Amino acid sequence: MGRTLEQKLAEAGYKLLGASENKEKLILDILKTKDARYLKAIPFLIYKYNPDLDNIFQKTTQKDIFGQIVEFTRGIFRENNITKFLPNIPGKANLSYEEFKQEFELQRFNAEKPEMMIEKQKAYAERDLQIWLSQLFTKKEKQIMRRILDEKPVSKTDYEYYSRKTKKKLNGIINLQDFARTLSSKSPKYDADLFKLKKLLEEWLNENYKRKKTYIQRFFISEGILSIFFEEKVSNYPKEHTQIKLKDIKNREILTLLEKYKDNNPYFD
Repeated sequence: MGRTLEQKLAEAGYKLLGASENKEKLILDILKTKDARYLKAIPFLIYKYNPDLDNIFQKTTQKDIFGQIVEFTRGIFRENNITKFLPNIPGKANLSYEEFKQEFELQRFNAEKPEMMIEKQKAYAERDLQIWLSQLFTKKEKQIMRRILDEKPVSKTDYEYYSRKTKKKLNGIINLQDFARTLSSKSPKYDADLFKLKKLLEEWLNENYKRKKTYIQRFFISEGILSIFFEEKVSNYPKEHTQIKLKDIKNREILTLLEKYKDNNPYFD
């Protein structure tokens, strides 16, 4: 009997055991066993299949056990905010309500978990999509794209807007995929001291050469001479080059940093 019931319960969707046949007969077979391992499946079967409980009560010889299980089921449904009508069936047996409750909640979770996970994954995917879209597209563009995805008609104005602006962005995203993958795999090299030196040299040039907003493109040191290639952002001067003797630089911080990068020949273009 036990092996047959396990097969029936499994077919019915119960984790341990089920059957594609009439679930009322399945419950009657379970009641015949008086085995708590199988009896604990009944609340879940009632929840999932809504069998005729009055009919089962009339047919079973285990009326006290069945009446107690129906009462347990009523309490379990109430605690889990499940609204189902259950008839008042008398009966009392030496069974544990907590064991029936725990088994029901476990089986319900196992039965509904895949669907719950799929819904959660869909919600997370939609949330992430909206975040990524917001980084590149306006609210109006997102609305138009959603209508197009849903195969809904768009107005002439929206069609022209999409064709003129949004589609160009989408094509750009498609064409930049390989570049984006390559770039995102690389880690930026951050050198605070090097760019601090660049800033100090620019300030030194501004002060000593009476420049404004100097931008250094490259510098190197050779035989005690600092060569600097730069341009002035607020003028029409072409790119310039100047040479400075290190001994003429009195700023100790600049000299210390120059010593650190004397063999680097850094470029900033």
